[in-house]
Amino acid sequence: MTEPSIDFAVLDLDTRQLSVLNRRAMAWLVGMLLLVTVSIVLLALFLRTVEAQEEDRRRTADAQWLDQTVRFHLRRLEADLGVLALQVQRSEEPAPPALPGGQLWRSAQAIAWHGWLAADRQPAVAAWPPFLQSAARHPDSAEALSAMLKTTRGLQRAAYAGPLPQAGDSAVQMLWLAVPVFERDRFLGDYVAAIRFDRLLDSVIPPWFFKDHAVALDADALPVAAAPPDKPSLYVAPVNLPGAPLRLRVDALNSRPALAPRIFFGIALACLAGMVVALYFLRRDTARRQRAESQLQTQMALRTAMERSVTLGLRAWNPDGRLLYANQTFCRMVGLAPSDILGHAEAMPYWPAGQGDEFELLLQSARLPMAQQVGVEMQLRHSQGHLLDVLAHGAPLTLGDGRVIGWMGSVLDITERKRVERLAARRQELLEASGRLIAVGEVASTLAHELNQPLGALSSFANGLLNRMRAGTLTLAEVTPVVERMERLAEKAGRVIQRVNAFARRQEMSLQPLALNEFIARVAGQVPLPDGLELQLRLPEQPLTLPADALLLEHALHNLVLNATEWAVHGGQRPARVRISLEQDGGLAGIRVEDSGPGVPPEQRNRIFDAFASQKTGGMGMGLSICRSIIEAHHGRIDVATSDELNGAQFTVWLPLTP
Repeated sequence: MTEPSIDFAVLDLDTRQLSVLNRRAMAWLVGMLLLVTVSIVLLALFLRTVEAQEEDRRRTADAQWLDQTVRFHLRRLEADLGVLALQVQRSEEPAPPALPGGQLWRSAQAIAWHGWLAADRQPAVAAWPPFLQSAARHPDSAEALSAMLKTTRGLQRAAYAGPLPQAGDSAVQMLWLAVPVFERDRFLGDYVAAIRFDRLLDSVIPPWFFKDHAVALDADALPVAAAPPDKPSLYVAPVNLPGAPLRLRVDALNSRPALAPRIFFGIALACLAGMVVALYFLRRDTARRQRAESQLQTQMALRTAMERSVTLGLRAWNPDGRLLYANQTFCRMVGLAPSDILGHAEAMPYWPAGQGDEFELLLQSARLPMAQQVGVEMQLRHSQGHLLDVLAHGAPLTLGDGRVIGWMGSVLDITERKRVERLAARRQELLEASGRLIAVGEVASTLAHELNQPLGALSSFANGLLNRMRAGTLTLAEVTPVVERMERLAEKAGRVIQRVNAFARRQEMSLQPLALNEFIARVAGQVPLPDGLELQLRLPEQPLTLPADALLLEHALHNLVLNATEWAVHGGQRPARVRISLEQDGGLAGIRVEDSGPGVPPEQRNRIFDAFASQKTGGMGMGLSICRSIIEAHHGRIDVATSDELNGAQFTVWLPLTP
């Protein structure tokens, strides 16, 4: 057979020249092969499902039987220990005069130790019996035994612990059982028993079960009712005990393979053998079509690569790096004719100097997995001299046996996209500059709004003090409280400037635990009330505390309450009312401010939080905007609705109780 090479004449090859008869025979053979294959697969899946269901049923029955058997004997042991505890109480001796006759008592060394542990000796491990003390030397064992004793006292029922390693011999696992004794609701103590887990299984499980199964404690935490891939006969049977859920690992020793699946698979293999015979007779015709198929493979490799990137510039090279093909899109991209570039291996006129060898760059990009996914950005030179930004991909032309017979490359013109990206970056810089100017204006408006009240009060105090001094009617005792009040207002103005500046810079706020009941009462007491206005507080008896910046939150709540008092008098109710309530909804605390005013129309509720939007005469329109900024800085939100009881506006501030 001749060595395959790239022949672009095969692009015009007509596949209809193939024999119609051969295609029909191949289609029939493939259809029969698919039918038999699908039938075998479905049959195998069905048989596997039936066998799995039967195995699951058997495992479930065995696991339930093990659970019931072990728990039955342990419940019998609980009753025996209760009888022994009563015997100890009556005889006032540490050991009972006679032992019960249960299955575990008759087994040799199944119960390693048993004894009475009075209630007054349980808190201190040093007061426990020596065998119990030795078991508690391990930290995990001591914690499990203490939990078992606490469970018997608290729940007034028997409790288990373990299996725990025996002191001095970690290979021996002990299951501990404690049975409490109460007298007129007074806890007297526990009767404790230590059971060797291996002897427990040998005692309660009959020999006929051990003949086909190996049972042991599951120390590898296997999934329940699931087998590891390397040992499908292994599964886990849970035994639910109070305080010590056990997991028994069961291994089926005598697993007999099913005969029916093998018979069905033998039939399927016979069918496949018949198909192989049919393929042998078809092989004679295959030899005559090998040459045509080789040409068809080359054609389809080129055609598939071209169809996947039909809108891109395409080029093809032979293994020596000679350009053999370039589509019309690529020629238009660089402004050259195909005759100017085809058949050349030297530097191309569209390749700018300084980028290295074009073919070597293609080979490097084709070998890099990341470059195959995202491509390699490079530049091409147009025949008129300007540069083009392109995204290039490369891929080998590979035959079915893995041989590379050439290379295919595609380029995408991204010049316009690069220009748009540069324009978008410039616009982003302009937007950031505008954002900084907006932030400066917001800080200035916020300072003007927040300082309006303290500065106005300072001006009033200063004018009143100056008028009294000019009239000569001012005494020193009257000056002191006025000056102290002016000092507090000045300090408050300074804190406002400091906190607003920090808030505008998005710095960390001073979050401290804030008791909401006292906080709401204090803010409500600072708001001046018009004549005829009734202010109501509904605070829960259970105090609520959350982390917040008290000064910023006070600004927000003070503004909401002040707005409510100003609008409440414009409603139709008499007397005018303002209500402040506090509630908890899950992990949120809600501060609700309601008034009897005209309320907020639904169409205006989305605009009242905008800066400079005000319905009051002379208002700046910054109050609610500042409130929302402060609440959102606390990771909260503010809702606007109509009060169901007062029929006015209702503002609810929701704040998280945890940071």
